[in-house]
This record gives sequence, C-alpha cells and structure tokens, in this order.
Amino acid sequence: MKDNSSPKVPAHLLDLAQRFFDAGWSHADVLHALNNSPEGASVWGDPMRWEVAKARLRLWMDDQMQPILSRSQQLARAHSARMRAQALAREARAEAMQRAASNPTAAAARAREIVAKVLPAAAQPLAKQGPKTGTREDREGWRHLDEVAAEAVAAGAIAETWEPEPEPEVDPREKARLRAVRRARWERANRRG
Repeated sequence: MKDNSSPKVPAHLLDLAQRFFDAGWSHADVLHALNNSPEGASVWGDPMRWEVAKARLRLWMDDQMQPILSRSQQLARAHSARMRAQALAREARAEAMQRAASNPTAAAARAREIVAKVLPAAAQPLAKQGPKTGTREDREGWRHLDEVAAEAVAAGAIAETWEPEPEPEVDPREKARLRAVRRARWERANRRG
C-alpha cells in the first residue's frame, strides 16, 4: 500500500501565503521562502508555527509589504534577459558581418575607429597598416589584428543597436487564472488523505 501522508498545512499558513500566490509565486517558491532567506541562507525553527512563518515570509517583502520576486521569478527574468541579449547580439553580429562584407573599405575604417576607442595600443599598428607581407611573425600579427578588428566591429555594432525591451504586460484574467491554479495545486499537494 502506498503511503501518501504529506503533512497537513495549517490554515494560517495558507492565509499568509495567499499574498505570495497573488504575486505569482508557486507553492515551491513559498516553501523555499519558509526555509531560506532571500540571500539563500538556511534559517532555523519550525516554519509551521504562525510567528515563525510570518517572520520568514516578511523577509521576502518590500517596504510596502508586497512580495518581492520569488527565486523562480528571479531565475526566469534573468534567463529571459539573457536569451533576449543573445538573440540581439546574434542579429547585430549578422548585420555587422553583412555590412562589413558589402563594403570592406568602410568596414576597415569603422574597425579602426572602434579599435582606437576600445584598444588604443592596438590602434597604432592599424594606423600604420601597410601591405600584409613579410615573415610568418608579421602575418601572425596581422591575423591577430584582423581578428581584434572584426570583434571590435561586431561589439561596436551591438553596442550601438541594442536597446532593452519593455517588460511584457500581463493580462489580469490570465493572472487570476494562474493564481487559482497555483492555490488549487498547493491545497491538493498538502491535503492529508
């Protein structure tokens, strides 16, 4: 016979957690908040006691007594920002490469400007650039400068074109539906039976 004895969650804890569910927290986020501080340190005591639970959840609120972002919300926001930045970087790099391929003379001049701003020490040999002839060491030096210039052109194009996107707006009806689903899951997971 399967033992399905999850601990019964006291009603006062559900009432304390309601504000967090309304803010979009999952039941796993609330459990994490009851056992950890916002900095990630473990906390001691019985989180089922009203005073302890209230004090721990208070750590996860701002000055206006509104819940801050939960751990999963913080991770999701960071992941979303990272993915947006990567997509923008790929687009900007592709555009920069296309512009550089269409007009190599202008790309070389742009590369010299950007390298002069970013790496002044590397800009001096570029200003004196002559034909790429000579020993193997000369060719290696020019190859390195060409790589630095290409990276600087791409970085400069990305820096010029990147703008942060506004946060998406959330439909209140969808937010209320998700809140009801989270509450139902929390109650179902903590029902004794």
